[in-house]
Amino acid sequence: MKSLTALLLVSLLGLQGDDPARKPSPTFKTESSAYVEKGKDGWTFITENRSFRFAEVLGDQGTYEALLLLEEGYRNERTDGIEGMRGSATIKAWNLKSDGQRDFRWELRAKGNEGDVYDNRLFRLTEWGCCDVPNVYTYYSIFDAKKLYVSNSDLLRVWYGGGPLNERLIGFGYSVVDKESQYPQLQYGTDKKVSQRFSVVSPAQYYEAPQIFLSTSAKGKLEKSLLLDSASAFTIVLQYPGGAELRIPVDADAIHPENAILPKGYSLRLEN
Repeated sequence: MKSLTALLLVSLLGLQGDDPARKPSPTFKTESSAYVEKGKDGWTFITENRSFRFAEVLGDQGTYEALLLLEEGYRNERTDGIEGMRGSATIKAWNLKSDGQRDFRWELRAKGNEGDVYDNRLFRLTEWGCCDVPNVYTYYSIFDAKKLYVSNSDLLRVWYGGGPLNERLIGFGYSVVDKESQYPQLQYGTDKKVSQRFSVVSPAQYYEAPQIFLSTSAKGKLEKSLLLDSASAFTIVLQYPGGAELRIPVDADAIHPENAILPKGYSLRLEN
């Protein structure tokens, strides 16, 4: 079956054929800029980059249901003598129609240095880390720009069957890395809703980020994704650099903190 993108492109190319009675599809334009500001702290180098991309949206049944036109704008600033790159993002999305016209769908404004479409169902903004501060990835629904997951690494994925509705996502990380007292959160849910959030309370510092894995048994292989026949049990495994390991069970499509195996000094705190 042809994808929605192919069908729309065929339609648009037809509009731009040799028939003089047919009007060409509209052209959308944007522009970028770069400049330097001189202040008391030194020179600040600023780029404002704007660009377009087409994004296919995967529907709940696993077929393409819409073609979006995204306009992405990223303002990044770097000042001499100050570590890190400060960034802000403005993302706009339109539904693209078969005649090349567009209908506004949503707008997103948030901190971020760059972004990308993730798995045809999410939009991911990245805040670049610096020194011992990790990258922060924030995931938004590509349907309505609703904020969902915050992590310091790629999301882990579990499939309970075919189709997007049977996929579960696991994220772990700090939402604001410049607040060293804030605990990282473990998040579980779908690409439409985070159903559970837990703060992982521990003596670990923000730069001591654990590796996160999935496993189907106590001594089973550690994986980044799982394909299961049904909503059967598995374990989320967090391994910290100092050797601490947390094993957090998931059963019947829910995290069960009461059955977690946690080292001394570590606990799970349910969040709204």
